[in-house]
Amino acid sequence: MSSSFLVRITQIYQYQPDNVRLGAQFVNRNVGAHRVIILTKQDKLNMEPRPGQQWNILEENNFSIRQENIGGNQHVSVYRFMEPSLKCVMPDNGVGFVNFLSKEKAFKGIGKVSAQLLWDHFRSEIFSILECHIDAPYEKDGSITNFEVIRKVLLSDQAVKGLWQGYQEYANLKYAEQLVALGVEEPIQRQLFRIAHKDALLFLKKNPYRLTSLGMRFQLVDKIAQHHFGIKQDDELRLASIIEQVLRRWGEAGNTVADWQDIEPEVSALLDNQKELVKKASNLEGDIIGFLKKDGKIFLSGNYIFEKTIAKRFQKLSKLTTLWNERLEDAFRTSIPTGWLLEIEQERAIRTALISHVFALTGGAGTGKTSTTNIIASSYQRLGFCIYPVALSAKAARRLQQAIGIKTMTIARLLREESVNNTNSVLIVDEASMLDASTMWRLITLFSDSTRIILIGDPCQLPPINAGFVLRDVIQSLAINHIELDVVKRQDTQSSIPAYANSIKFGLIPKSLNTTDITFQEPDTGILQTAIQAYGQYNKAIVIASTNAMVREVNNKLQEKLNSGGKKLDLANMPITKGSYEFREGDPIVITRTCYRSGVQNGTLGIIKDAVPTDEYACMIALEELDEGGKARILLVDWQLFEYLDLAYCLTLHKFQGSQAQNIIVLVERSPLLDRSWLYTAVTRAEKRVHLIGKKSDFFYGIKKSGGLEMRKTALQEMLKNV
Repeated sequence: MSSSFLVRITQIYQYQPDNVRLGAQFVNRNVGAHRVIILTKQDKLNMEPRPGQQWNILEENNFSIRQENIGGNQHVSVYRFMEPSLKCVMPDNGVGFVNFLSKEKAFKGIGKVSAQLLWDHFRSEIFSILECHIDAPYEKDGSITNFEVIRKVLLSDQAVKGLWQGYQEYANLKYAEQLVALGVEEPIQRQLFRIAHKDALLFLKKNPYRLTSLGMRFQLVDKIAQHHFGIKQDDELRLASIIEQVLRRWGEAGNTVADWQDIEPEVSALLDNQKELVKKASNLEGDIIGFLKKDGKIFLSGNYIFEKTIAKRFQKLSKLTTLWNERLEDAFRTSIPTGWLLEIEQERAIRTALISHVFALTGGAGTGKTSTTNIIASSYQRLGFCIYPVALSAKAARRLQQAIGIKTMTIARLLREESVNNTNSVLIVDEASMLDASTMWRLITLFSDSTRIILIGDPCQLPPINAGFVLRDVIQSLAINHIELDVVKRQDTQSSIPAYANSIKFGLIPKSLNTTDITFQEPDTGILQTAIQAYGQYNKAIVIASTNAMVREVNNKLQEKLNSGGKKLDLANMPITKGSYEFREGDPIVITRTCYRSGVQNGTLGIIKDAVPTDEYACMIALEELDEGGKARILLVDWQLFEYLDLAYCLTLHKFQGSQAQNIIVLVERSPLLDRSWLYTAVTRAEKRVHLIGKKSDFFYGIKKSGGLEMRKTALQEMLKNV
């Protein structure tokens, strides 16, 4: 077989920057029963692949063929290509043209028969026609248009328009080739075409650094800009892009705003410490596309818009107050379940929530936030409001739904809703300490400015992963009605966990490191081995670690100890080389990516029930969440989702935040994440027992180290005060 291969894509198994796995069949080879597996990277493609497209394999250094039994004496030949370069092509012959148009979804209304009629009538001339405007005069007969001449063949206006619309998408291929030559990565190309359409190159000539806003690495963009577009080192476009790039990294640490001294060291490093260039960069004002300056502060434009919009909405709602009346009193009184006794602050919180149009309810772990929310939601329902209770994680959303008896969804699910009720509606956000500015902005722009908003959470827990700290800023601004609950109700009143956690929260070392509910253990044989031994002391426990390296080590060791006999997931003949772990039936797993198609969120837990992979699915897992019948929901994990499966004997705290377990084993290991908010959050995840393992010096270090609550820089607090 020669090195020239033309294939038709049949399936997309995986599509990630460094991991593209495609299923295909040969177009130009008669090789009998077969299938083709292609493993490559996005930067080796000239556009995003989709089933039905035809691709040329341009370069192949690692190619193999094997026979696969499909039952009895039947076999198929499996052709595997490792990291070839590929190019999507328009077909150059009749058979290819007909197959391409009839199988590619972009060509709406065109089937195999109509595609064959087009080829029989026009042959290769069809490409020249499609390059012209649909309503332009037909080149061979100026008395009719291109639309009319094609209409005579297809006999349908819809099919003619579908033909042109589909071809316009593939007309971009000529730009893709030039962009590949420049070094622009394929995922960036797709975003570029979405913004600039046919003027992609002109769009870049005006400012090649726009590629950084689309996610391309600055060093690559800088090289393209200087070598291909003649940008000078002191060009303002380059300096502005450097500032934007540094602000993006500053934002990755959770910050939404910066002073010049915060970003100057990195800006200077990117400018090779050339003082004149650094000074020129410091004087730039920026613009709404990249970054901007306000009152001496520097913002990424997006972060400024997010926080400014939130501030304006919250400030408007805070000025609207409903006077207490008999109707509110009746709704409140009739919503209290029989036998419930409310704390004074709980009653005050409920009454404040019912008269406020924006309100924050906070409190430490187990202080009754959920039960208070139950009465607030019930009261609003009795008043005729439509309630939208949401949480970031699926587990937190399910727990909230069980507590308040109202259908609850994740924030991601709510944001996919096509429409919401904007008349007499209340948005209730649980675990609001995890809300970043971008997510809050998306939520408020989904609803009208009359929708009431209630934020519920513990601001002393870990801050959001992304930029912003909405709940903290709302509380500290003193511009929004806020009630804090401080009487612990979750654990038994004799539990020592609340007092222990409170000491940590205030930066104080607990009076005793060991209590009736808390064990502090300094490892004699290393933290890893001690953690494995401690795990065996509990019927069921979750191990929490601060570093991914430790999480991986603990997961591998516990799998070896507890499930070495489980059936191994064999990937030898599958369209994937390996997973993140060697999974076995019976292993607990966590899904680390939100996948709308599969209906799972980042942090969803489950157990592998069937480790028999197929071409379509990697394994079957029983999710922790329940189906409508009250049983564990079963999920078939396709190959695209499979890459986002990790073992869950041990988890990072961010993956477990918002959840609880009876027994928690906390590995206290000095790392950039170890601080008092991390320790406080970890300890309060336990309902009964906490087992801390680590050096006392590291534990004391974490308690004394200020957490993200103090360190993160945001602007929302001041905006709320000043709007």
